[in-house]
Amino acid sequence: MSLTDKEYHNLTISISKAVSNHEMPIKVKHVRASIIGTFHSKGGHAFWAIAIRQPIQENRIVAWKFCHLLHKILREGHPLCCQHSMRHRGMLIEAGKLWGHLNDGYGICIKHYTKLLVTKLEFHDRNPRIPGSLALKPGELERIGEGDINFYFQLAVEIFDYLDDIVALQATIFNSITTFCVSSMTSAGQCRLAPLIPCVQDSNPLYDFVVRIMFKLHANLPSDLLTGHRERFRTLFHQLKSFYNQSRNLQYFVNLITVPKLPDAPPNFEQQSDLGNYQAPVIVMPDSDPADNDTESVVSDSLIDTTEAAPPIPELPH
Repeated sequence: MSLTDKEYHNLTISISKAVSNHEMPIKVKHVRASIIGTFHSKGGHAFWAIAIRQPIQENRIVAWKFCHLLHKILREGHPLCCQHSMRHRGMLIEAGKLWGHLNDGYGICIKHYTKLLVTKLEFHDRNPRIPGSLALKPGELERIGEGDINFYFQLAVEIFDYLDDIVALQATIFNSITTFCVSSMTSAGQCRLAPLIPCVQDSNPLYDFVVRIMFKLHANLPSDLLTGHRERFRTLFHQLKSFYNQSRNLQYFVNLITVPKLPDAPPNFEQQSDLGNYQAPVIVMPDSDPADNDTESVVSDSLIDTTEAAPPIPELPH
């Protein structure tokens, strides 16, 4: 479905304002309007037609905020947004290369963010039944794999790779905050930190998926065959735990997200009874951004409910 001239104009305004060159986090209302636009246009084509005209290669703030906006679109936009964005991977890679040499903290962050976004796109391209939001209904993960243990073995590897890129990005963001002595309570600090929220939102269900997959693999394959998987999981577990703990301490995030908590120690996958003790980590998101107090509005945000629900827990049979 094509947009009317007015809808296209409004979407152009929303995207342009979301990725403005002002060093401040993108406003919720502009993100919401951009997401709504993808539902009106039945996919990501209109979004990209407007996005590629933004000065992404001319301004590092625009490039950074565009990555954040795209991440939100892939997570919460029309289900076809991931598929429609695949053709633009080259542009993302080139933007990462262009800004990667910059020494002000943003450049290397943009490089890592574009890499993560390409990884996300390719993950969903290989696994089209897993939506961009990573929210699956109970039992859906088992139905997707159709009981094929080789599928789960490979899916675990793909999830590890995806989580590696999330961990790399968050480490780079926190390093830039420390290196350049940027306060998390300034607009400049919040501009850098805001993308950590969709990173938490992505990593949380991915962690849950891979825990359940690992128990499934250990119930069906020899333990020594899974040594590499256990080592990668153990490393990622401690990295994610550190990421969540560091994020939880940010005053800026207090009213934006309740960061999940991981247990003190990783699950023991060689002990199947540990699955019964496993509890999926939980994220809580508020209904709106209290800092977004500007009353100006481009489009009515009541046209579609974009409130994120807590993702259902996928189930795998023992």
